[in-house]
Amino acid sequence: MEAEAISSAPSAPELAREELRALFEQMVRVRTVDARLAALGDAGRVGFLPRALGREAALAGALHALEAGDWLFPTHGDWPVALLRGMDAASFAHRVFGTASDPLKGRDIPSGLSAKGLKIASVSAPAATHLPHAVGLAWSARQRGEALVSAALFDGPEVDAADFHTGVNFAGVMKAPTLFLCRVKDGEPGAAEHAVAYGVAATRCDATDLREVIAAVREARERALSGDGATLIDLVVGGDDAAMDKARAELGSGDLDEAAIARRVEEELASAIDAASRASEPALGTLFSDVYEAIPPHLDRQRDEIVR
Repeated sequence: MEAEAISSAPSAPELAREELRALFEQMVRVRTVDARLAALGDAGRVGFLPRALGREAALAGALHALEAGDWLFPTHGDWPVALLRGMDAASFAHRVFGTASDPLKGRDIPSGLSAKGLKIASVSAPAATHLPHAVGLAWSARQRGEALVSAALFDGPEVDAADFHTGVNFAGVMKAPTLFLCRVKDGEPGAAEHAVAYGVAATRCDATDLREVIAAVREARERALSGDGATLIDLVVGGDDAAMDKARAELGSGDLDEAAIARRVEEELASAIDAASRASEPALGTLFSDVYEAIPPHLDRQRDEIVR
């Protein structure tokens, strides 16, 4: 199988000021929620939820280039995709606190913000295990004639995991419409250099620049849907504030009131967190729900004992 050479990032698209402003507001939203959740974590009110600092442009840009029907396979650090895909503050808070209103019934850690309706797959704890899953879904969708791609988000160190190579090999052989989005620090090796071994395309872009991210993901998506298979994209991230600073500089001051945006998000989030923190926990009996189509007799007896 002949592989495509690693290419430079495609030409960045023109973005209207209103479009750029909307993306920046999403980035501010992520940054504001991140700070609030970090404070809750420090206070011991919520469990494990890694910081998303520095990922704002990579996530907002990638989701802008994808379509609503495309499936996302995130890591725990990618919890902002739920907000970017449209999860409301109330649902988000119930998921983070694991209340009785949490669709996952409190079974996953706060950063496991999967949502079938938003096309966000379950988050796996072991490194890179979600990559073969992303390829399998994309390949299956193509077999059914569905025009969608899967986008697997992961970090540079996961390239060393066996499942990274399993997933990319699977995608190369089957020409699955999967986008592998690897966040990597400048100067460090990423995923793209492995593309030639598996017969897939690859590119590398500045993940602090919204336009570059959108261009790279959009081109890879079009390529996948045309039947040309998967692409490995190295998203080169900067420091915690690099993406925000670049977006601020491009927009300029003008009518942009970042503080007002943050206040609106804070108010919305505060109300949702207050409600979720006072909500009841999932009933013990739900431990057995959504596990088996028909609960085995011995587990049925255990459930009866618990609920009594």
